[in-house]
Amino acid sequence: MVKRTDILLIVIAGISLLMAGCVSDELTSEQIVEQMREHKNDVQECTYTMVWADTMLNETVVIDFAYKTPGMIRMEYKEPAEFAGKLEVSNGTYTWMYDPASNTVWAGAVPADARMNESLNGMFIEGLLDTCTIEAQGRAVADGRACYVVTATQKDVDVFEVSMRLWFDRATWMLLKEATQNQNGEVVMQMEYRDVQLDIDIPDSTFEFEVPEGATVESMDRATAPQEMTLEEAQAEVTFEIKEPDHLPPGYETDIIIMAVPIWESDKGVIITYTNATEEDPISAQLTTIQLIESPYNESTKRPVPEGVETVRINGRDCTITTFRARVGETRVLQWLLKWDDGECDFVLAGALDREAMIEIAKSI
Repeated sequence: MVKRTDILLIVIAGISLLMAGCVSDELTSEQIVEQMREHKNDVQECTYTMVWADTMLNETVVIDFAYKTPGMIRMEYKEPAEFAGKLEVSNGTYTWMYDPASNTVWAGAVPADARMNESLNGMFIEGLLDTCTIEAQGRAVADGRACYVVTATQKDVDVFEVSMRLWFDRATWMLLKEATQNQNGEVVMQMEYRDVQLDIDIPDSTFEFEVPEGATVESMDRATAPQEMTLEEAQAEVTFEIKEPDHLPPGYETDIIIMAVPIWESDKGVIITYTNATEEDPISAQLTTIQLIESPYNESTKRPVPEGVETVRINGRDCTITTFRARVGETRVLQWLLKWDDGECDFVLAGALDREAMIEIAKSI
């Protein structure tokens, strides 16, 4: 006869084995990296609703998304209201962008060197592993699916000040959720996929686009892309008076790149590039380039300035100042981004000079 104490020992042993099994089933950071590389292309077709929230700007974008390898993508914007109905569709070799408000279609062939040869998730994982250090953070659930949770921290810690917390589907290593944190640990951006359907049979017709009746069609092909032009030629293409700064740092001059470019509402703006002519090294000259973007003033695009964003006065108008990390080849730089308007024109000034130098340029426009 088995004694009660023997039964108790068997139960304890069983629990111990079970607990040991649970622990051994956890993946180390190194094992997670191996699994990501091994399974990065497991998902060849999928649909989901992407919800992207910017907590700094208090904005949420909702997009219905469909994807099929190689490079077939369909994105339909649902929110915010001003974006609802916009479409971006690609069958892998040709792309269409449609704005229902203006009934305008932008269409063009996907250049051969830009076509996708592997899955969308695979490309994301490759870029992630190239630039980030991965650390295991246990398990969780996203969209009803069991996930591995990891943190991804930029390897170039002297330049990047953000980290990402990522939720990957345990079965397929499909990214399901992402939260980006600043250096203070505050979530500044969150993205999650909802109603995820993986490896379903999506008809190729989903990634074709029929031009609506009466729509204006504009080409996005490289051969017909806006060409470099002089300031006078650009002025003839836009409805506002192009303004240039009266003050630039020593050695800076207007580059030949002055292009008229379309925006969503079919109006045109200009991008004016200023380069440091005293820089003999092409990479250094590119790193210190200043760009001024001008477009017609649009009251409907104005939103309250979120808390924590720096504001200064530029010629009697509020100007927001933010920073972002730009990459030029293998080099990453901190750039200042200044945005303001004068009631007739919206301005964006971007450059890697110091903050005060950028403000002085903005004030001279």
